[in-house]
Amino acid sequence: MRILDLGCGTGLELDEIFKLNSTARVIGIDLSKKMLEILRSKHKDKKGTLNLIVGSYFEVELPPEVSDVAISVQSMHHFGYEQKLSLYRKIFRTLVGNGTYIEADYFVDTVIEETELRKR
Repeated sequence: MRILDLGCGTGLELDEIFKLNSTARVIGIDLSKKMLEILRSKHKDKKGTLNLIVGSYFEVELPPEVSDVAISVQSMHHFGYEQKLSLYRKIFRTLVGNGTYIEADYFVDTVIEETELRKR
């Protein structure tokens, strides 16, 4: 399984994924070099299968069809609709065939906010 992790940080989700699939190959992108260093040190045994990139996932060039699954946890709430739409297109291009995108993030917490977002 090939995973693209957008905003992977120290790899809390990857810790669990590796327990279920120790051979998963991961491209992890995060703005924080320090967080990626922590992730790398926790998974020294994944040297050949853990590709960590310091940068913005908006700017990092990713080839098409490099992942079976793309994930983002608690990262997308920082961005507006247009930014997300552009990024979702980029994510879609990285997925192989019927690949899956999983986003775990905040939900709206007021009816007014939900109504405004639905209008877009």
